[in-house]
Amino acid sequence: MAEPSCDRPGGCLGRSHIHARERPWQAAFGATRFARDTRGSTAMEYALIGALIFVVAAGSIRYYGSRMIPIYNQISSTVTQAN
Repeated sequence: MAEPSCDRPGGCLGRSHIHARERPWQAAFGATRFARDTRGSTAMEYALIGALIFVVAAGSIRYYGSRMIPIYNQISSTVTQAN
């Protein structure tokens, strides 16, 4: 996939690699271009969904564990008394 700035005939062959400090106005345009860039948005959405699923699963397991401790203790004491 070509960069958006390379879709002219000849590609990016004639592109100069001048640093941003030599062209200070480009730093502001770089920030704007970064803010408009949507190429990683799908990955970020999947990461947020994955994090949400992890938090819900961890909370559910913790809740289940705290609710089951008395039941397991009762089973343990019943088995111990039967021996």
